[in-house]
Amino acid sequence: MLVRFSSQATANLLMFDDVARVLLSVIGKSPTQRGVITVDEMPSALVHLHALLEHESRVKEGREPREELPIPEVGIEPHELVGLSVRAQPFIKTLQQALREKKEITWEAPKDFAN
Repeated sequence: MLVRFSSQATANLLMFDDVARVLLSVIGKSPTQRGVITVDEMPSALVHLHALLEHESRVKEGREPREELPIPEVGIEPHELVGLSVRAQPFIKTLQQALREKKEITWEAPKDFAN
């Protein structure tokens, strides 16, 4: 299932529900059918996403054990062709642009995608 993120500041961003579920949970949002990320929530969301990227980097470099990952390895193949840090980049850029222009981001999916 696809989740569409929209903002007046950016083009629409489409993402598979498994990746969207993880990214939304990282920023403290529930994977509901519809939702909004307000401008006030964006700085905190970016801090959390950058922490996720740093954590994944430490795991890849062997500085942190993989079994202690706080977030399921959704979107990461066993051979790690495309890691979550790569998949998060368009979302981060969307958040940054929306924050610069002070425009909220909404998302919409065909249904709730909690599991």
